[in-house]
Amino acid sequence: MVELSSKEKEVLDFLLEFIEMGIFSIEQHERDLGRLDYSLCSDDSEKQLITEKKIAKLKKRLSKCNPIIAGYINALTTSDPLNSSHEEKLLMISKNFLLTEYSELFEMLVSEDISTIQGYQFESIIKSLGFKYKPLKEFIQAVCDVNSFYLYKSFLEISQNDNLSYEKVKDKLNNAFFRLEAFMNGTVNQYVHFDFNTTFTELFYCTRKLENVSYANYNLIGEYWGLTEQIRVDYDKSTFDNHKAYENKAFCNDCNVISSIAWDRISEFNSFATPDEIEEQNRKKSISDVIKASDKVEAVKEEIKNLIVETPTEESNLYPRIFTSDKAFHKFKNLVEAFGNGDEKLADYSFVFHRMRKDKLIYDDYQQTQFVYFLLEFNINISRIKPKTQLGKSDLRESIYNRV
Repeated sequence: MVELSSKEKEVLDFLLEFIEMGIFSIEQHERDLGRLDYSLCSDDSEKQLITEKKIAKLKKRLSKCNPIIAGYINALTTSDPLNSSHEEKLLMISKNFLLTEYSELFEMLVSEDISTIQGYQFESIIKSLGFKYKPLKEFIQAVCDVNSFYLYKSFLEISQNDNLSYEKVKDKLNNAFFRLEAFMNGTVNQYVHFDFNTTFTELFYCTRKLENVSYANYNLIGEYWGLTEQIRVDYDKSTFDNHKAYENKAFCNDCNVISSIAWDRISEFNSFATPDEIEEQNRKKSISDVIKASDKVEAVKEEIKNLIVETPTEESNLYPRIFTSDKAFHKFKNLVEAFGNGDEKLADYSFVFHRMRKDKLIYDDYQQTQFVYFLLEFNINISRIKPKTQLGKSDLRESIYNRV
């Protein structure tokens, strides 16, 4: 592939982002449907029958794929001599698809200011520029079909594999979580994709084997669920040290998969509930339990109160991925109060973004488009961030900025 200019890379990333969003949206919907199908099954044999039907349906749909799209899908499903991962191949094939099938759109966007169309629905952007959306829609759906085919196929292969070792599966999963947490904490600077979904399927399968049925092993499943839920929250709220981790596509993909596992496979986790967990869930509670719980909370509050030496005066940083400190977030909140949501909000908050980033109050790698979406949290709706040279009234805004 020819080396692209910085503007061409920006446009290509812009287009790739919409493909990723399209794939994510469809797969979330299909996972919801799959979870419903499996929840209605009475036993594992019925689940296997449904899985076989899903695989047959996906094969049929892929066989009827548009011939042009089929060429890209064949490349995605064919092994290569470099042993590239599925994610690496998908990225390369998506780039080739865009640069080939939408070359005129690509060239048009390279000559335009794409910040003026960011935030609009992609389908409407393509159609308004005179291009067909259907080929891209078919490409995204075909990729989702391939991903689903591999996933359901792995379910059948696992159930036929008598050589799976419970200890090896557990060690493999533990090491994968350890690597992911080390990357989140910044103790390692590289991360590669791991198939958490398939490994959890292997773990569930092995734990159900008679020789592995034990209180400790069932309890461990519950601990794993707690871990997936914690990672889901940490990833969603950026409560970890290495904020540059969001630039790693494999890491983001795996965190999204873990988030889905925590929610979409909850019924499988619950099937391993220990007797005391089941008893606690089914136990009838009375007002006495509520009063006792309340008394315990008040006692803990009193203990904490006695331990507190000094109460922080600044508001905690609720967006650690955006603002570099508690004081930075506090300053932003004061700026929102000062500038308000008036007629000049586009220029006002463009100034806020540029000025706070200059003072290292907003991270250097935080993008303008991300800030535009973030402002919606405060009911501030602007279309883009204006360049510093187009703002005007700089003295007035500087005085407000320094005052707050």
